[in-house]
Parts: sequence; C-alpha cells; structure tokens
Amino acid sequence: MSTFEIKFLTFRVFRFGDTKAFRQLHTLHAARIRHYIAFRVNRPEDADELTNEVFLRAWEYMTAQQVENITALFFRIARNLIADHYRKGGKTVPLTPVMEDGLAAPGSLTRDAEVQEEAAEVYKVMKSLKEEYQEVLLLRYQDEMSIEEMSDILGKTPNAVRVLLHRAKQALKEKV
Repeated sequence: MSTFEIKFLTFRVFRFGDTKAFRQLHTLHAARIRHYIAFRVNRPEDADELTNEVFLRAWEYMTAQQVENITALFFRIARNLIADHYRKGGKTVPLTPVMEDGLAAPGSLTRDAEVQEEAAEVYKVMKSLKEEYQEVLLLRYQDEMSIEEMSDILGKTPNAVRVLLHRAKQALKEKV
C-alpha cells in the first residue's frame, strides 16, 4: 500500500471515524507491532493483550486529531505500553522456543534448522544487550525501518539514531 493511501486512510479515520479504514490500517500494521512487542515481553498472552491495547489507544488518538506518521504512532504507543507493563510488575524471562518461532519475520519461508538455530542464538545475544540497543536493532532489521522512521518512534534526531544503531551493532559484534 502506498504512503498516499495510508495517509488517506488515516484522514478517513480522523474525519469520519471510519472503522473500515482503521481495520485496513490494523491489518497492515498488526503483525509488525505484535512481533515488536513479543520480543520485549515475557509471555505471548501479554504480547497479544498489549497489541490489542495499542490499537485501542491509537483509535482514540486518531479520532481526536490528525496523524502524520501512523507507523510511528503505533510503535510509540507500543513502547509506552511495554514500559507500563514492566512498571506494573511484568518480568523478563528467557526466550522460549515458542517465542522464537513467533519472532520470525512475517512471510519468512526459511525453515532450515541451521538458520533457526542461528536466529535463536542472535536473539539470545540481543536479549543480553541494553534495552535501547535491542529496540534500535529490532526496528532497523526486523521491522526494516528507515532512520527517519526510527527517529520519529524513538523521539531522537536522525543523527542520534545513527549513533545508537552503530553502538548497538558494535555491542552485538562483541558478544557474538
């Protein structure tokens, strides 16, 4: 879907409270948001609940005011909900095989045992990095976001995001 079409859908949600347009935005972004949250929380049930909450809050926000970057809004809400989740007592646990399977990129066809084993090792190493490094690596390589998109989500300048990404890659290389 083109950027123009996405902006038009967000306008329809704002102007008319169009649930059909919002449903299309949900379908377009739900898997990415779910993967992002699943990496950060301990249980798949929590990830599902938080994903639903992201879209409920987005609906409230979008019907009240015009949104320029809908992807950034969804990810910003997800970041805040994850922080709230841990403030309320959510605990981190080691990555389980079920969670690792849930973190495969949408549409990924690689089922090779070696690739899965390597991916599990990378996720384990990533879990040992600082939170901000994990986040920037996920946004860049799992969600394939540009530096500009990441800066909108993280609330940092593009240059600060580049520096953070560079440091995250260096930390990952040191641990691998």
